[in-house]
Amino acid sequence: MTEGTDLHVDAQALREHCEGILRMFAVPEEQAAVIADTLVEADLRGTHSHGAHLVALYVQRLRTSALAPETGITSVRDDGATVMLDAHLGFGQVAGVHAIDLAMERARLHGLAAVTIREATHLGALAYYTRRAAEQGFFALLTQNGPAFVPPYGGLDGIFSTNPISYAMPGGDAPPIVYDVATTAVAGNKILLAKKRGDAAIPEGWATDAAGNPTTDTQAASIDHFSWFGGHKGYGIAMLVELLSGVLGDSCFGRTEHTASPLGGRDRIAKGCFFLAVDVSRFLPLHVVGERVDVLVDDIHSSRPATGHERVLVPGEIEHDLRVQRLAEGIPISPELVGELDAIAADAGLAPLPTRTRHG
Repeated sequence: MTEGTDLHVDAQALREHCEGILRMFAVPEEQAAVIADTLVEADLRGTHSHGAHLVALYVQRLRTSALAPETGITSVRDDGATVMLDAHLGFGQVAGVHAIDLAMERARLHGLAAVTIREATHLGALAYYTRRAAEQGFFALLTQNGPAFVPPYGGLDGIFSTNPISYAMPGGDAPPIVYDVATTAVAGNKILLAKKRGDAAIPEGWATDAAGNPTTDTQAASIDHFSWFGGHKGYGIAMLVELLSGVLGDSCFGRTEHTASPLGGRDRIAKGCFFLAVDVSRFLPLHVVGERVDVLVDDIHSSRPATGHERVLVPGEIEHDLRVQRLAEGIPISPELVGELDAIAADAGLAPLPTRTRHG
């Protein structure tokens, strides 16, 4: 989403609007609040590919019963420091918050804990969960796999998803260090969002066309062919995600459809997730960890900027600063997305999204 749009919406208004739509489709109030919060937090941090534009997708899945409106989470196996959960094809965000909170609870007892989820669906932005843990004094690592459409490095046939990975570390006076990326050159939802907005072009290196030729034409860009960031290096990290989230998580992996859902391959909605939480105070007092992270951040900030860079940043810093700005000024939102949300809201008997024209 570009800052050139002339529409803005307050974060709380967008949160209430998304929550209201979900509740009209039988999502329980508490769960709808969690889902809406993850979407708005993504928009606040500039990750619009995982923000409110996903409401239409979720509504479509609810209407076709592909997605359960109420997320029921059961424990498959519990050994204290390791837990395996089943989300029964409910909302990934609800299961994800439950999993990271459980991982922190167990890490307080054992020093570290790992939680997997099978039959999860889209978690949204992974940074939401790792940042949640870092703000409470934990190092967190999170991986999620998905539908098979990205070829392995050197191959042509889809085996993997974009396989995102995120980590976060508590800071002291500085915000937590938060890293959240797809292991492909770009997340698939970024291209879908660009298509929805009608963007004429996407950045070079994002995608290829259906024949595998590099393209910057948004409409020609294929959502079935992606390149790994760093070539074989990104592919190796994607394999780690698949092993932790799919194989270890007792979920779908590669072309193996280990799910109750009839949707598979490119249309698979079942995902596997792996959460790791580490109580950093088991190694050093929390305040010492924070102080040392702050020193490291200061060292990085003091590095001389290279040509083309105004300043040197740490992971998550841009998103943190943008969130502060947008909480004060509102979230930029495209007229196309407003129209889409308003159409869904009208069908559900809700008022339109309250937006305002940006001034200045």
